[in-house]
Amino acid sequence: MIKDKLDFLPLDTIRHRKDGEPCAVAKGGKLTDLALTKCGLTAVPSEVFTHKALESLYLGENALSEVPSEFSRLTSLKELYIYGCKLHRLPDTLTQLSQLQILDLSHQPLECLPSTIGALKQLRVLYASNTVMTELPNRIGELAALEYFGCTDNNIRQLPDSIDQLKNLQELRLYGNGLKELPQTFSKLSGLREAYLRNNALTKLPPNMSELKQLEILDLRNNKINRLPEDIGGLSNLYQLDLRANPLEELPNSMKNLTNLRKLDLRWTRLTQEPDWFRDLRAQGTLIYL
Repeated sequence: MIKDKLDFLPLDTIRHRKDGEPCAVAKGGKLTDLALTKCGLTAVPSEVFTHKALESLYLGENALSEVPSEFSRLTSLKELYIYGCKLHRLPDTLTQLSQLQILDLSHQPLECLPSTIGALKQLRVLYASNTVMTELPNRIGELAALEYFGCTDNNIRQLPDSIDQLKNLQELRLYGNGLKELPQTFSKLSGLREAYLRNNALTKLPPNMSELKQLEILDLRNNKINRLPEDIGGLSNLYQLDLRANPLEELPNSMKNLTNLRKLDLRWTRLTQEPDWFRDLRAQGTLIYL
């Protein structure tokens, strides 16, 4: 369905939007928020690009197969939700949206992110899960404001070295990708608080993991890790460590120094004997699952 003139349900806040019905919020006679989720669209209506005051645009779960270059006209856009569509590629002009802070591209046959993705200097949240991507562009490291990156259930086997430049990244979700290794400079993600890396093919962790002083959650479930680095005990803020379904036979003694740890999951590993220092962890309130 393509309609150049749309009838909108007026709302006070876009949070009250209804799937299947065009909804909009206007301020001062100008549309600031527009929701067209599940509206049966096969192309973006041309009227959308006349609303240059738009700050949020919801286009998810439509049969859209391309993103027109006219998107670059929406210079005030801060949030773009274009998930669950039929996009294979995105134009580089999309990265001209210099005010964009949230971008959702998940759940569609997307083959890659734009090579110029690093131009989105204000981007804080990027969703790119359940696509057919096999790699990430090297310029992703230029997303200086990025705080959340969800890139799960794709086919990405290796991360670009530039990912270590994401100093403001707090939450990283990369599970279900078949990753075989992490960059040697992974520990430079100094702001990282949560790392979800389960269901990959990791055999080891990179050096200097103890430098991730802000890390609170480390999810490594269902990988191929048979040995942990000795310095893992230096993760002073670690609260939850999930090592389920890894071929671990022993643990480094430094883990007794994880004084903030409250959950340690070791089910389905090859650990046959409890280290003596498990007593100390339990005494501090750590729940240990074996």
